This record gives sequence, C-alpha cells and structure tokens, in this order.
Amino acid sequence: MGSDQSEGYVVLAFDDERYLDIAANLALSLRRHDTRPVTVLINAAVNFKPAYADLFASVVTVPDDLALRGAMNKARLFALSPYERTLYVDADCLLFSPRIEFFWRKYRGHPFAVEGHKQCTGPAFACSLGEKDAAALCALLDLPFLTVFNAGVMYFERSEASRAVFDKVIAFYNGPHREAISYRYKHAGEYADEPFFAAALASLGIAPFEPPLTQRLQVTTPNLVEAAMDIDTGDLRLVKQAFGSKPQLWSGVVCHFCGLAPMNDYFRLADQLRREAKLPPMNRAVFEPVVLTAGQHAEHGTDDASSGV
Repeated sequence: MGSDQSEGYVVLAFDDERYLDIAANLALSLRRHDTRPVTVLINAAVNFKPAYADLFASVVTVPDDLALRGAMNKARLFALSPYERTLYVDADCLLFSPRIEFFWRKYRGHPFAVEGHKQCTGPAFACSLGEKDAAALCALLDLPFLTVFNAGVMYFERSEASRAVFDKVIAFYNGPHREAISYRYKHAGEYADEPFFAAALASLGIAPFEPPLTQRLQVTTPNLVEAAMDIDTGDLRLVKQAFGSKPQLWSGVVCHFCGLAPMNDYFRLADQLRREAKLPPMNRAVFEPVVLTAGQHAEHGTDDASSGV
C-alpha cells in the first residue's frame, strides 16, 4: 500500500455533474486497495457534492481554458496535478486489485509511462471515433512511429522530461496540422486527445510499455465478448474479439468502462462500492439513453491492441 503523499491519483470531472458521480465511484475503488490520495479536478459547471468530501484528498476547481475542450484538458495535467508522481485515471474506470502497487513501482523513474504499442503503418485509433493512416501521419510529422495507447490511464512525474510531453501536445494542438493529427470529437471545438499524445510521445522518443495482454495495468471494454469482474477477489478477465480477429484474453487491475459499457456490470459494481460507503445507488436513468462517455472518451474507446495491428 502506498503512503507517500508525493504520489497520488488525479481524475477529471468537467462540464457535467454525472462525471463527478462516476469519479466518486473510481475514488471508492481506489480507497479499497490503496492509501494514496485522490484529487478530483472540476470546473465551474460542476457543483461538488458534500457527500463525496471524504473520498478526495483535494477538490480543485479549475478555470476553463477556452482553447481546450473536453479530453484536451488532459494536456493541462502537468500544471494541475499536486503530486510529484501522478497516475491520471479516467472517471469511467474502476480499480480491482491492490496489484496496482506493482505498476507504481514499475513506472517510478519514468517521466511518462503508458501501455500501448508502436505503430508506423495501417489504421491508427481505428477503435475510436476517428481513424488515421499511421504511415501518412508519421511522414507528415517526420516520426519513426506513433505511440498508440488508451489515454484513460497515464503515469507521469514532475520533471522537465515530462513537462516536455505536455508542451509538445499543446504545440501539436496549436500547430498547423491539428486536423491531420486528430479528429473532431463529440462537441463543437472538441478534439480527441490520444492522437496528440501519440505524436508527442513518439517525437520525444518515448515508447509505450507493451506488457502481455494478461498482465496489464488497464483493460478496456471495447470489443468485449464476455468477462469476469469481481472487485472482492480482484478478478478482472475479459475476452475481447475485434472484427476479423481471434478472441483474446485480457486481464489487469484497472477496468476502463469506455462509455460505461457494459452498463450492467458497471452499475452492479458501482452500487456495490456505494453500499459499502453508505452512499445512495447510482441513478441509472440519467445516464440513458445517451451513454455518458466519462473522461470524454468515445463510446468505443481506443483499444490500443486492435487499432492497426
């Protein structure tokens, strides 16, 4: 269990109070297995609920940056995190196991760490709302590869090397190739963050960790066929099958319920956590029929192992 207060978790809950509700579920799952503090970042559109006060070590109301909307607010994390070593986690995730400690130890000393793969050909980000040709993008930006990953979980340390990643993301976003690198997201003026991070990391020579599918930090739910999800035993195993591919077994410690799917499993687990904390159950009606894409991720998310390999 971690007790070093220079290490902590950060979650975003901007623009919609439903994000705060699911961020609270994430915090409940983190508190079950770790003593590291959790900070939630909100903006003026979200009213913090006193019932959640004990779940977060700090609640930071962040002024809006009109140039960055939705998921692109992740580009501000270096400036906003209060920790020397930060694990950013999307609100639509739950922690299943104290084995998270293994990854804190594994990533320590790395300025920026993600799970994914290097890609220089084929369709990139194909499992999200957009798709880019990796070869064309590498040629345009003079990159040897793209660091393709799901940005629902990102580790970074307070160092100049880490700052350079976020600065590069902003530079790509503000540069002449914004439309070529990324794609318009769900709302006006909003762009997907992952392609900018993919290009920024590659431009700085930062490759992703590529663990076996059964030994991952983050497991995402796109392409899910069947799953075992038990927060009491820590069992998190998903059988996933992308179109045209064979089924694959994934397992890990953090489940990223992209778009809150599968909703039955997400709400079952969230309500279990809430009962334990004597909090009211989730109001599922406010999340349907429009699926909330927590952390501003696409309904289909980005399945890094199936986006172009």
